[in-house]
Amino acid sequence: MKDTFRKFDDLDRRGFLTGTAAAALGVTILPDLAFGEESEIIKPASHATAKNVIFLYMSGGMPHVDTFDPKIPSEIAGGSSPISTNANGLQISSHLPQMAKQADKFAVVRSMTTKTGDHAGGNYLMHTGFSRQPGINHPQMGSWAQYFLGRRNKLIPDSIVIGGGNPGPGFFRPDHSPLPIGDPSRGLKDLVPKIDKKRFERRMKYAKAFSETFEEGFPHEDVRAYADFYEETVKLFDDKTTELFDINKEPAEMRSLYGNSRFGRGLLLARRLVENNVRYVEVQLGGWDGQHGNYNAGSNRAGEMDGPVAALLQDLSNRGLLEETMVVLTTEFGRTPKINQRGGRDHFPKAFSIMLAGGGVNGGQYIGETDERASNIKSEGYGPKDLHTTIAYGLGLPIDKRVHPGGGRPYFVGDRGKVIKQAFS
Repeated sequence: MKDTFRKFDDLDRRGFLTGTAAAALGVTILPDLAFGEESEIIKPASHATAKNVIFLYMSGGMPHVDTFDPKIPSEIAGGSSPISTNANGLQISSHLPQMAKQADKFAVVRSMTTKTGDHAGGNYLMHTGFSRQPGINHPQMGSWAQYFLGRRNKLIPDSIVIGGGNPGPGFFRPDHSPLPIGDPSRGLKDLVPKIDKKRFERRMKYAKAFSETFEEGFPHEDVRAYADFYEETVKLFDDKTTELFDINKEPAEMRSLYGNSRFGRGLLLARRLVENNVRYVEVQLGGWDGQHGNYNAGSNRAGEMDGPVAALLQDLSNRGLLEETMVVLTTEFGRTPKINQRGGRDHFPKAFSIMLAGGGVNGGQYIGETDERASNIKSEGYGPKDLHTTIAYGLGLPIDKRVHPGGGRPYFVGDRGKVIKQAFS
């Protein structure tokens, strides 16, 4: 076996370890092994304003004119119109009446821009701050935060993705990977191995013996890191831990506040996790792709987004968590202001909007602006890497510090973007 294993390159070796462990115990949430870059623990910078991040990703391209940058011309507005909010001078779309009541808690950035107009590329860029490059995967912000600030809890992962699959740890160690949760109503139930407890414990015993022999024969850092991460993953299935992921433990009135949609339940779980010391939680709402004869996709999704996000902001504020939790609502790119001949809105990376709240963000304001037709940015523009640099700045991460994964080229959290400083003033 040793001779066979030595013939594998690094990628083959990592795949072998991942597949063997998953097949042995039936646990399917483990990521492929990364390069194994060791953490470099620091204290947050003195300017840090946030301890946690809730990242709300609107998958498919959220139209800015239907949400945070409404306009009046009918061929642009569609079924939307500007409405006033509880923040003087800040208007948002009529599709967001509940969020309008919470506008004093958030800032809108209307001058976002990117050159990436495809879904996959835009998704990757908005989740990492980097454009895709051959041969390397970049970490999402939760993994960066764990790399620099350490892991808060040895039992619960530092970052969790609800409804969006497992992006992996990028070029960091396996234990920096987010935990993927599919259905927020079921929590960890879908991830628990589909075998009885005695058989699982017996397999654990055999797997442990295999792992110890394997590590002894192949003293590779990736092997040890994966074994540690695997052991921690199995501990997640403890009854006390799974309760943290069970939103049915929340009072009925709280579940009603967030609503019964999958997205609303995901936000309730996100609040519950942050409250239980999880640093970074992502929740996704898909279905924003209104390109082909469906400009109503924007209004429909805006309506689904409105109530739950307003509930999240109010709930975090009531619990005293908003001051230390940055809420980021973003998308891969915008949608054309003008409705196309098919009755939809095309991809539009040139100008779009995002929302920031909590964690030191000064609410009740808009940053940047587009022209009267929402087509051109009239102020300083910001890209995905600027957003990531801003989040990193809020968490107190060292945005100027080089990281050399595998001893290769240097990378920086946020890819050396600029901080959106007006968000904090």
